[in-house]
Amino acid sequence: MPRLARYILKGRSRGTKVIQYDTHILWGGGSKASVSGAAIVLPFSSSDYVLAGTESGLGIPAPPLSLSCAYNEDKDEIVLRWINPPDAYDSILIKCFWSDFDHEINRRIAGTSTSFTIDRKKLPVNVDDMDFRVIGIRDNIPSNAAAIHGDRYSQTEFFGIPFTGGLAPNWSAWTTASRKETTRFEQGDRFPMLQGYNPALGLLSKPFYQVIKAPANGSIHGVYRKFLGLTPGHTYRLTACLSTLEMNSTSAENDWSLSLCAAHNGSGGQDLAVQQLAGAAPLANGTSGPEAGRIASYNRGATTKDFEIVLTDDEGTVGSNNANITLPSGVATITIWVRFRCSDPDTQVGFAGVGLEDVSANKNPRSAEHIIQRERGIETAILRYMEQRRSAPD
Repeated sequence: MPRLARYILKGRSRGTKVIQYDTHILWGGGSKASVSGAAIVLPFSSSDYVLAGTESGLGIPAPPLSLSCAYNEDKDEIVLRWINPPDAYDSILIKCFWSDFDHEINRRIAGTSTSFTIDRKKLPVNVDDMDFRVIGIRDNIPSNAAAIHGDRYSQTEFFGIPFTGGLAPNWSAWTTASRKETTRFEQGDRFPMLQGYNPALGLLSKPFYQVIKAPANGSIHGVYRKFLGLTPGHTYRLTACLSTLEMNSTSAENDWSLSLCAAHNGSGGQDLAVQQLAGAAPLANGTSGPEAGRIASYNRGATTKDFEIVLTDDEGTVGSNNANITLPSGVATITIWVRFRCSDPDTQVGFAGVGLEDVSANKNPRSAEHIIQRERGIETAILRYMEQRRSAPD
């Protein structure tokens, strides 16, 4: 505990105007933490204090999962939906921001809640620029945050939040093995030390990414999340960012495959079974096999150069079926999952997050080429910024 106090005080000395993505710093400013004997007091009545990392002995509650947002134009309201972990919360903190963080909502709601509605008619919410965070609270200890950026038609994981237990916010691990190997999932640092610059502008510019190491021999595993509260009958476009990392090196000559997949759930919205995620059982749409639901696929003969943006309607996506996802009547949930199979235990792949766009509601969607160019432009600007900082005199 004294070490934790020192880290908080060390972070506080850096001030509150600097964005700090050093995963070892536990203080982001905004309110004052204090030390009382063996206890760290984290006041968050008006702040956005969350706890991330791999610590499992301090009673930190698991974070909410699969945070989703949707703007209903007919009712002029925004609805957030999420999934709570098995262990109950005492309460849930809702943080809503819009117009580039110029306005905000802070609400405490019941710990069993799984949705929150904002009546836009009563608030000047800019539906073209919205940011949401949902934080579970138990015994006055905050969880890590589930977060999503939304606009009128889209929702995207544009956040640089450190991971919990090696898993990215909103995501869960799955495996065909008899038990999950938690050590095979880690936080990767791509732009971890940026200060004074917000990297959460695109999927290619996030400071952290999901590392998925090769599973136990003979098994398949990965991560998944759900998008909730979608509109039946509408068509959705998926955008994602992933990397084969060093899989094209000589150390990865064994047979392997990395797939990004997406499919609608059944009418009840139940989780897809592990065998469905592994490509060994039919999906709700009736397709089956390793190609079912596959958006992009990589293997020994087809790898990424670095991190790559893929879209469901981009003909340039490797292994893509080039098909957006249309929800049937009565279905309001889509599951996105990453599947990794490799017999070499020393290999790994990377995944940085996803976005979902309602192209039925958006009558003038941006082209896949435009989205990729925008992402690359933001990434280039950050790399240039980092190079300027490295070359600047002390």
